[in-house]
Amino acid sequence: MNHQSYCRLTVLAPRRRVDVALPADVPVSELVPMVLELVGEPDSQWRPEPWRLSGVGGGPLPGAATLDQLGVLDGELLRIARDAPPPPAPVFDDPVDALAAGTGAVSPGHRLLGAGAVLTAAVGAATVLAGAGPGAPAAAVLAGLGAIGALVVVSRAVHGIADDSGLVLPRVAALAAVPLAAAAGWAAVPGGAGAALVGVAAAGTVAAVAQLLLRVVTPALVGAVVTAVFGTVALLGVRFGLTGTAAAAAVGAAAVVAGPLLPRVAIRLAGLPRPVVPADGDELADADPDGLSPGELAERADLARGHLAGLAGACAVTAAGGAVVATTAGGWAGPAFAAVTVVVLGLRARGYADAVPARTTLVAAIGAGVVLAASAAGYGDAARLGAAGALLLAVGVGLAGLGRTEPLGSPVSRRAVDLLEGLLVAATVPLALGAMDLYRLVRGL
Repeated sequence: MNHQSYCRLTVLAPRRRVDVALPADVPVSELVPMVLELVGEPDSQWRPEPWRLSGVGGGPLPGAATLDQLGVLDGELLRIARDAPPPPAPVFDDPVDALAAGTGAVSPGHRLLGAGAVLTAAVGAATVLAGAGPGAPAAAVLAGLGAIGALVVVSRAVHGIADDSGLVLPRVAALAAVPLAAAAGWAAVPGGAGAALVGVAAAGTVAAVAQLLLRVVTPALVGAVVTAVFGTVALLGVRFGLTGTAAAAAVGAAAVVAGPLLPRVAIRLAGLPRPVVPADGDELADADPDGLSPGELAERADLARGHLAGLAGACAVTAAGGAVVATTAGGWAGPAFAAVTVVVLGLRARGYADAVPARTTLVAAIGAGVVLAASAAGYGDAARLGAAGALLLAVGVGLAGLGRTEPLGSPVSRRAVDLLEGLLVAATVPLALGAMDLYRLVRGL
């Protein structure tokens, strides 16, 4: 025999107040019609109006949750009212009233300023501690304690958060732990390459742990983890005999080639189902029988966007860094690889619908392009003029695209640019091999 649990509450309606016993395992959206009938509120049949249950503080109760899940106890007071839009903001005709109404309000800019100050202080502390050099145990212990303390703050602050506005503190603490962990790894081990390897690995590990503690996708932490993976691979190559330019060219080419796969990886990480394209009516009826609800699809789409922002930013930064380092390689292959990488990043930025990955990729391309143009000044007048012409062309394209809401160019020209991007992506591999000086080694066998 099933014994249904009830919750004894006081419901405050617009015209009366009643004491009721409501089932605690029924969703709130199904309780609303019952409560309306109990309190005797007329529900217009000609123009139905939505009603909602809310707590004593005025916050609406989620319709999909039950009273048991919401932690509503016996004796609490609930309100039932029409689900009307919130009233408009008040309009003041007295400057004194307007100033008094805004006193004490915290704007998002203040939070961003505070977060920036905290992160700047964390990076400064990590820089000072890393300045002690490899093999400094006191600096390593102090930086490690700082990183552990930041992770403790993340684990404590993440509990009981209802919306994204409360994630500012744990996210800032998580980001502050990453440079401190890198400084701890750098100072813990004597030796240049080994210390750098431990520092990068420590930063990636702490970023991954912080992301797990947050349980909400943070693109900066995802990007830190992926960048640390690329950096660890490059430093392992240096550890086993590769030159710095060869390792940078290798990871830069890998980041460029991985770019077209990032949207699919983000969709997989978010758990979004693959779209079903039915061929006939029977397949249409059977398509996606166990599909996700619209709310779940929206949540997973947000997860996919967060993953894509982190993955795209990490690959763009890695590719740009590899291109800049590859310019120091002897011969023409290194600068050619860097130039092709910059062009690929610039073309790839236009393909993202979201602003975060597009801007991150574009900023990485611009930064690497400026460094490449500055380094071209040492290769003679021809290289200097070529770099200046490329920068002027980029400025012209940017000015042509500013203020346009529709895509630039015709569909045929945009498809031609897509094909050009694919060809340049394929060209990065042989150019990277040339920058790694593998062709000379093969000819010498």
